[in-house]
Amino acid sequence: MNHLHDELSQIWQRIQGSLFPWLEDELGPLSEKQCQLVKVLEIIRIEEHLHSYYHMTGRPPANRVAIARAFVAKMVYNMPFTSMLVERLKSDKTLRRICGWEAQYQVPNESTFSRAYAEFSASRLPERVHEMLIVKKYTKEIIGHLSKDSTAIHAREKPAKEEAKDKPAPKNRGRPKKGEERPKPIDIFPK
Repeated sequence: MNHLHDELSQIWQRIQGSLFPWLEDELGPLSEKQCQLVKVLEIIRIEEHLHSYYHMTGRPPANRVAIARAFVAKMVYNMPFTSMLVERLKSDKTLRRICGWEAQYQVPNESTFSRAYAEFSASRLPERVHEMLIVKKYTKEIIGHLSKDSTAIHAREKPAKEEAKDKPAPKNRGRPKKGEERPKPIDIFPK
C-alpha cells in the first residue's frame, strides 16, 4: 500500500507544484470544478489510450483527444446531454482550452461528438482506461476488503401493540337514556 501512497503523492505534487500554476498563468484563476477536472485528466491520461488517426486516407477526423477530454468534463460537470456540453464548451473559454480547443469555432458539433462516442464505445476506451488505472496503481499490492455476515436476524415484522392505558370512559353523545343523569356542563361565561 506504501507504493500506491507514494505514487499518488508524486502525482499530487506534480499537479499542485507545476500544473496548476502554469494553468493559472495561461487561463487565469480556475474554479473548483475546473481544478477537479484537471486532476481527473492528469490522473487518467486518456490521450495515451486513443488510436492515432493520422496517415489514413480521407479527411482527418476531429481532434479525438479533445473530444475524449470533453466527455470526461461532461462527467465531472454532471451534464446529462451532449448538447449541454457543446453549449458550455462554446461559452466557457477556460473549459474549452482545458479540453484542447483554442477557439470557439474549433468545437465540433453534436453529431461529431456522437460519432466519436460510438468509436470510443466500440474500442472500449473507458474500460481500457479503467483497467490501466487498476493495473498501474495496484500492481504487487494486496487489496484489503471487508466481508460482512449476511445472516438473517429474527425480528418482529410488526411493532408490538401497546398495552391499553387507563383511559377515561368515552362521553356518550346524544340524548341521555331514561334515568341516566349526566353532569351539567360548567359555564365558563356566567350571565
